[in-house]
Amino acid sequence: MNFKLALSAIFVASAFAIVPGCAADAPQDEADAEESTASESELSTNAAKLVGAFHSAQGSVHPPTFEGLVFKQDGTFFGDVDTGIRCFRAPCPSGAHVEGKFSATKNYLRLSPKSGPATQFYGRYRYTIVGDKLSLSSSTLGATWANTLNKEASYCAQPSDCAAQGLIHPMCVGSFTCGVSKANVCGYKCGIILPPASEIWPASATKLVALNSGGGFRPPPPAGSTCAIGRATYTLDRTTRLLSWETCESPDNVTPAHMTTGSTTITLAELAAVNTAMNGVSIATNETCGADKPLYQIKVTTPEGEKTFTDSFYKCQGGSRTYVDGINEVFSALRTAAE
Repeated sequence: MNFKLALSAIFVASAFAIVPGCAADAPQDEADAEESTASESELSTNAAKLVGAFHSAQGSVHPPTFEGLVFKQDGTFFGDVDTGIRCFRAPCPSGAHVEGKFSATKNYLRLSPKSGPATQFYGRYRYTIVGDKLSLSSSTLGATWANTLNKEASYCAQPSDCAAQGLIHPMCVGSFTCGVSKANVCGYKCGIILPPASEIWPASATKLVALNSGGGFRPPPPAGSTCAIGRATYTLDRTTRLLSWETCESPDNVTPAHMTTGSTTITLAELAAVNTAMNGVSIATNETCGADKPLYQIKVTTPEGEKTFTDSFYKCQGGSRTYVDGINEVFSALRTAAE
């Protein structure tokens, strides 16, 4: 389904009032003069030109860069920033989420934070719009810093981002989706008020740990091995997108297997794939009793605490465990992101 942004011709002028921010892109007096002399009508007209979703053009600039930026009809905005920071241990702030209010004169765009202090990604940018391309520059981020973004039908990092983008969708009871048919693009499904995994992978979830006990129906590990073949642990920090892992490996099934570790900051597309897999996990209702498969479990951390979910393949074992279907796809998405 194709989605179009429904742009409103009427804007609330007060939504685009000038808000103090960071240092301007040179020259200071030129930008200040534009803001001080701009009428409410001019501010509304300029803001209307920006309303919509934008995605960073590949290769437009080295980080830091906006990966996605959405200007809403009510004068608010949100965006995801690739900070360019790469590290091997948490915390690793390689990504940043910004949101707040925006205003625009003829040549300058101001991003003001929703709350709290303004970071380097807020403040004033010089901008131009040519066709479907938005170009930004800012001396705060560097004398030669520039960022080009392409107009898109929508942009999202999670389903909750899709609301208030003015998207046209079927007139039915349903819910938005994010990255189902294409990474970072909003969709809509009828007949679903809440996604099946809303209690398993809510928007407030901050951490995912996937555990594979290893073993199962396979030959024993080579002599001298210190772990079971297939054993693995994947840990994903949803906020920073830092994925770390520990896996049991033998290069040729003859050399003794040992645990190896690694980590990487996954892309938004890879995070969307993990989100899609997690949104496909659901509480198991059928009784199954399998054998010869490693035990799969996922642990989800939210502000309320940590919950553990177990593969329904062994649901017949009962106990106090919460058994779920669809867990294989989660491990597949994490393995792919780790490659």
